[in-house]
Amino acid sequence: MTTGTRFIRVLLTRAPEVVLEGKTIRAWGVDGRLAAEAAGRVTLAAVGERIRWNGSRLLGDTLDAAGAPDLRVGSREGIGRVRLLARKGELLAVAVVPLEAYVAAVLSREAPPRFHPEALAALAVAVRTYAVGAAAKTRDPAYDVVGTVEDQVFTGMDGVTAVFREAADRTRGLVVRYRGELARTVYHSTCGGRTEDAGSVWGKDIPYLRAQFCGDCADSPVYRWEYRMSETEGRHVAKALGVPPGKDLGIAVTGRTPTGRASRVRISSSGVSRELQAAEFRKAAGYAKVRSLKMEISHVAGGWRFTGEGWGHGVGLCQYGANGMARRGAGFCEILARYYPGTEIIGETP
Repeated sequence: MTTGTRFIRVLLTRAPEVVLEGKTIRAWGVDGRLAAEAAGRVTLAAVGERIRWNGSRLLGDTLDAAGAPDLRVGSREGIGRVRLLARKGELLAVAVVPLEAYVAAVLSREAPPRFHPEALAALAVAVRTYAVGAAAKTRDPAYDVVGTVEDQVFTGMDGVTAVFREAADRTRGLVVRYRGELARTVYHSTCGGRTEDAGSVWGKDIPYLRAQFCGDCADSPVYRWEYRMSETEGRHVAKALGVPPGKDLGIAVTGRTPTGRASRVRISSSGVSRELQAAEFRKAAGYAKVRSLKMEISHVAGGWRFTGEGWGHGVGLCQYGANGMARRGAGFCEILARYYPGTEIIGETP
């Protein structure tokens, strides 16, 4: 371990069982002593507050595991170290990753390698700032961030190419601050022409996360999108949201934010009507289907037609907008200043 290297703890999975794979696998207890070792594949299971190793040995509540050369944890590859914790019949698998390696790995999942280097550099600073801020105010003592869209997508170090490592290295240690505090550097794929206020999405106004016009993301493949929801899908969504679906099932936008995004959706059927947050409806329908709330819904034969603009919640940095700015000649500092106005970029305090 390099002296002074900062690490981020990433929750990979939370399940009754976790499968580790590697040429060799070793695990240590909290006392630092070797607790178990194996080759190839190991299944770990939570038994109350203890961990069962490969269906036989019952160990303590915490193990630190490493593989040679690396571990595969479920579907995630290239994991150097993982901490396993048993909690009430569930097993938490937490990767322990050097911060800059984590930044490069997240970049490789959040942006395409064809992006302009300045756009990748801007996103690298945003990814790092988000991670450092999350580590400073952890929601759980066991981990700093979740390796999914709940925080930032992390699937391991496998396949992280040079362009992403270079973006992390070039901006090493740089973070975004607002009045001395780490900024909440959220981002999304494509805003569709205008970003969104944080207050409209999360109910809390943040001065540097306000709606901005963006004319630079028009080359995004999801700048405009369409999705056809079948009647069967609509019934599944309605049922999941507490409305018994009948033949007269209706889905309609009933409220919008100042930027035109849906804020409320009503689902009605057979005299039962429920109005809910549009974000809750989008989650139930699927983020990859209803790509944003900047949408229109119309009833058509066989279901519903959704037409929309952009992908994601729309708050903060627009990734395709950042790439468009970079292609026009903007540097990463200029890009960050546009999407997080009033902030400054400085070196992280060790």
